[in-house]
Amino acid sequence: MNTAALASAPTLEALYPLLAERSIGAGWNKPEPAMWPQPKKNFVPFHWRYADAAAAFESASRLVSTEQAERRNLILVNPIPGNIYSTLRTIVVAYQTILPGETARSHRHSPNALRLVLDAGGGAFTTVNAKKIPMTEGDVVLTPSGSWHGHGHDGDRPATWLDYLDVPLVQLLEPIFFDSHPAGIEKPERVTPESPFIFPFAKTEARLADAPADAQFGRQVELGGPALRTMGLFMMRLAPGAQTAPLRTTANNVYTVVRGEGSTTVDGVTFRWQRGDVIAAPAWRSHHHSASKDSVLFRVTDAPVMSALGLLREE
Repeated sequence: MNTAALASAPTLEALYPLLAERSIGAGWNKPEPAMWPQPKKNFVPFHWRYADAAAAFESASRLVSTEQAERRNLILVNPIPGNIYSTLRTIVVAYQTILPGETARSHRHSPNALRLVLDAGGGAFTTVNAKKIPMTEGDVVLTPSGSWHGHGHDGDRPATWLDYLDVPLVQLLEPIFFDSHPAGIEKPERVTPESPFIFPFAKTEARLADAPADAQFGRQVELGGPALRTMGLFMMRLAPGAQTAPLRTTANNVYTVVRGEGSTTVDGVTFRWQRGDVIAAPAWRSHHHSASKDSVLFRVTDAPVMSALGLLREE
């Protein structure tokens, strides 16, 4: 393009369209600021009820087979304009169910994933890198980046769990890779109840009993340190009548109720919860918890990412 027009623009109003033709923006004339005094409130606090997911699965289990859909899942979409997938900025969460006798095909992907078992159905399992891992209620199972994984069910009742993935973060960074297993279903080499890919709830609960009390999280233990590079995993136990101190952090947090009843208040909005429910606490939204019964909450957070980048701030 001829640069003479740029060099001889008589006014700023004449210069701006010439810059736009070359995909250049005038830094002194930005449509909106590139930085702001504190994090924006883009994603909103929200509460998803397990009862709603269970009811929807009654229909989906009749209408959608694992042949038709690789995963029979219900994605928890944050209700903000334009969002069609993410639960929070860096994390997506979904309920998933599998019926007795079904299998969910094996695949692998660059995003990290994990699952929290809500109802194991008496025989659900995950196969991770050819190791068959039985699942029971409260177990947390990992499928780190690049791990082959699929699911099956040898029991007699539907099994349901929650999946947590860092897909929104990896989408933002671009390196998404996905492969279907060439065999369809990866054949497990052996049953592996003891595995680095699983945190059995029985062991986690024993650790919680010995954990010191924390003002913001009750009795809390970390699963791994962190278990995955992009997501920190914690179990929290709240005694009846306990109320945690408010927390405001640049990390996103998702809380799932493993056991009990109570409420979580996020940025002034209070959600009453029970077993299997999910609460989204977006970054820089002050939040705290209250328990009306002995309760266990599972916390998934992107704090490892914020910490690694030097962006973690807590109040």
